[in-house]
Amino acid sequence: MENSYISYKNYMDSKFLDKYGPWAIVTGASSGIGVEYARQLAAKGLHLVLVARRKQLLDQLATELSEQYKINCKTVEADLSADGFQQDILDATQDLEVGLLVNNAGMNCEGHFYRGSLERNLQMIQLNVKAPFVLAYEYGKQFAGRGKGGIIFTSSISAFNAHPYLSHYAATKAYILSLAESMNYEFKDKNVDVIALCPGMTKSEMTKGMKDGPMLMEAAPVVETVLDNIGKEAYVVPGILNKTQVFLNSRILNRSGATSLSGAILKKMLPGANKKKK
Repeated sequence: MENSYISYKNYMDSKFLDKYGPWAIVTGASSGIGVEYARQLAAKGLHLVLVARRKQLLDQLATELSEQYKINCKTVEADLSADGFQQDILDATQDLEVGLLVNNAGMNCEGHFYRGSLERNLQMIQLNVKAPFVLAYEYGKQFAGRGKGGIIFTSSISAFNAHPYLSHYAATKAYILSLAESMNYEFKDKNVDVIALCPGMTKSEMTKGMKDGPMLMEAAPVVETVLDNIGKEAYVVPGILNKTQVFLNSRILNRSGATSLSGAILKKMLPGANKKKK
């Protein structure tokens, strides 16, 4: 049985590599979910372009994955919240056959609406909304022209309804979910798969300070869920508790009821929910 499982896994990894390889771009690859994307894609045999601001962490990860999985890794130091950021990534990949774009980089601004500065909120629009659109636009053209490829967006379960104390963050993730679903439909006839990962709270730098519990998932099963479902679904929600929350909010409660429930939960969970602007 074990040999049969290994053979099946190798077959599926080979199919994945053929459709989405030989190179994948992972943004936000220096920590959290981004690191896990890099690990699982490397295990499937894809070469990696790792993108983030902290080059030292990228270089350490690149060395580790290259040695462990015998793949090639390139690192690109880039601030995706800056105008024109994409040029460094395009230049670094101009001679590579990129087949998968993982739009993972993002930030949050949690707590009371005025807790974050205007500058930080505008930076979040750049990073969570503008950057993934720009990269999807640039590499989507390449994939469509080649007749194969894939784009993964990292959205959130907060995209499905309003979330007080995550108001602006949730709005950026609603944009990403809508974009991914629309592109999924449009790009099907071009043999390009598009999917949005909609995780709940996941252990990462963004969730530091939150209390551990059943709602806080490890990154590995979160990433595994989306890699298993690209080409099958327009979006995925990992974890039974997250699925239950989305079903409850979107199917059972009306919009105002879902907003009230989310607000009550987040007010207790988020450290900054009762703190105004610093």
